[in-house]
Amino acid sequence: MPNFRYKVRDRNGQAIAGVIDAPTAQAAGELLFKQGYFPIKIEESPSGEYKGLSFSLSSLYKRFKRVKIDELTLFSQQLSTLYKAGLPLLTGLESLAEQAENKRLKPIIEDVSRQVEGGSSLYEALSRYPDIFSPIYINMVRAGETSGRLGESLDRFVTLAERELKTRQKVKEAMRYPKIVILSLVIAFAILITFVIPRFAQMFSRFNTPLPLPTRIMIGINSFFHTYWYFVLITLIGIPLFIKYYIKTERGKYLWDRLKTKIPIFGTLFLKIALSRFSYIFVLLNRSGVPILQTLEITSSTIDNVILSKSITEISLKIKEGMSLNEAMRESGRFTPLVIQMVSIGESSGTLDEMLMRVTEYYDLEVDNSIKKLSTYIEPTLTVFLGAVVLFLALAVFLPWWDMASLFRR
Repeated sequence: MPNFRYKVRDRNGQAIAGVIDAPTAQAAGELLFKQGYFPIKIEESPSGEYKGLSFSLSSLYKRFKRVKIDELTLFSQQLSTLYKAGLPLLTGLESLAEQAENKRLKPIIEDVSRQVEGGSSLYEALSRYPDIFSPIYINMVRAGETSGRLGESLDRFVTLAERELKTRQKVKEAMRYPKIVILSLVIAFAILITFVIPRFAQMFSRFNTPLPLPTRIMIGINSFFHTYWYFVLITLIGIPLFIKYYIKTERGKYLWDRLKTKIPIFGTLFLKIALSRFSYIFVLLNRSGVPILQTLEITSSTIDNVILSKSITEISLKIKEGMSLNEAMRESGRFTPLVIQMVSIGESSGTLDEMLMRVTEYYDLEVDNSIKKLSTYIEPTLTVFLGAVVLFLALAVFLPWWDMASLFRR
């Protein structure tokens, strides 16, 4: 749908400019007139423009540049502060657009500001950028605008984002040591089979002595890599790309999420993170005034687990049929007894938000403990694995020398 730049006057005679999507200029004028504006000038944006952002090499770079969650959190925090301080929303957006340093976020805030100036709600303006603003964000803003508590809704999103960042950081810290160890082993292995083992093979070929098994294995690996290097390269690049593509499909995502929950130690961690996220998002949306069916729909689309997401969708359908939330959860078979029991107590006592928040706190603590246990399990396991690999490499390198020394002594 084309974009049209417009200039209009409102009921007070004040001039307003902006951009609007419409099939034709006449349709754009009718939309603006229905919103209570008197059109002065309407013209189609140049074909090289998209949603108020000019198309060029620089704008192409901006579109591929990511907006990190901490940058979005900062924007939300600042907008909430300005809004609660009594500053008009449009003025706050213009001020934040000037301060924005991210080259992709800056033009988006400017365009959102133009849309708000043109009569759109903040929710409608943000909805044009679903790759930047998640369904949770957009719906919390919508609920905040409807209830007149936009500042509180933005604060709740900030709390959610900070919580997500902390969880990710903890998982990254737990996996940092294994990544370093495995990378070091791969580099050492690559150096040995590329530079060291070929020289050994050439040297020992002059002697008619059988080589030790570890050395023969390393020479065999080296020969395979040199002969079929293209196959190895295609495999190393192709398999990860195929897996990455496959898990983006519906069936692949389902199998991957099912596999994640079956992995020892990791499976329970992933489940606890998903249940904690579900409870917390549900509470935030419910407190923001989002209807329960819409809350379940949004939560279903934001849970990073297809199996749990489908269960939430089924729960939503059962609630439409008149079933209570805890009964629907129990029938799904995907929720732990703790979650079901707390939801049942919350529904019967009218304290559903409070009960689910306790579930969140409980699973957050469980996630912290699981990550600590994970670190204690990973370190000794990696130490044993590292020792075994180093021993194998040492035997492959030094055993031939010992054999040669014994040969010369004879």
